[in-house]
Amino acid sequence: MITVEELFDYAIDTDMSLTAHSIFWAISNQKIRMEEDSEKLKEIEFDQEAIQQSMKENILRIGDIKLFVVESKQPNWYAFYLSKKEADAYRLHSETFRETGVKVTHADRLMPNLLTFVESGEEESLYEYRKRVMQFPVYVGHVEAGKRLVQRML
Repeated sequence: MITVEELFDYAIDTDMSLTAHSIFWAISNQKIRMEEDSEKLKEIEFDQEAIQQSMKENILRIGDIKLFVVESKQPNWYAFYLSKKEADAYRLHSETFRETGVKVTHADRLMPNLLTFVESGEEESLYEYRKRVMQFPVYVGHVEAGKRLVQRML
């Protein structure tokens, strides 16, 4: 059994805004409790208008921290940053590596991919990595095109 709490935590961790806000609405309106089986969510008639409004206001602050990939001056290498804004990732990259005029791409689609961190040997998604970070923006590391190895080049 997967509890409502487990599904809610997973939805928050992986930026599943509609799922997280729907569960939050159901809990707030006493339609379900956290310790119940998440299958019971299928039986609830949700207030889609209220859920859409809470998503618009982003009351759960989902997706505030995004993945930005900066094309390095070193061919086929990309620096990964977790940041609220593209400009913050660019600034941190230019200050850290003295590379300016580089292309920055919003790349949240890469967040669920499993990457291997060379320093630790650990394999994890950037969602998992993000949970341990306390301050943003943060340099995650460099990744060579087509590879899944994260190397810190500091």
